[in-house]
Amino acid sequence: MTAPNDREFVERFAEVTGGRRPTGYVEGWEQFVEFCEEGYDDILDEYWSDLSIRDAIERVLTDERLFGFPQMGWVRERIGAADERFRALLSEQPMPGGSERQWWEAYVPAWVGPELAAELRDSYGIHVEVRES
Repeated sequence: MTAPNDREFVERFAEVTGGRRPTGYVEGWEQFVEFCEEGYDDILDEYWSDLSIRDAIERVLTDERLFGFPQMGWVRERIGAADERFRALLSEQPMPGGSERQWWEAYVPAWVGPELAAELRDSYGIHVEVRES
């Protein structure tokens, strides 16, 4: 399936997202997942900020204004593949309040950079593997 480039779809997508393009959301989530696969190497605040793209994606996936567009198949396919990759790298230790969180926020990656590992330990008592980049 090719990237969605139908003008009406892109315009509606931008309306839903406040001006963003479908490829920006998809590629942004894929890039974040790739950073996590390598061992996310930034601070906790940045992790939560970067992860927030998945919240925005969920709004896109559930927005009725986009339901009728066949291009959403491309979006769902790519997001689904990145979701699968992200789920595969999550720690088994839940975040505090994990049951009230979305699945992507309920757990953190099982391996991260040293600074984030220390923050997760000190802030939440979660121990993950340290990966030097």
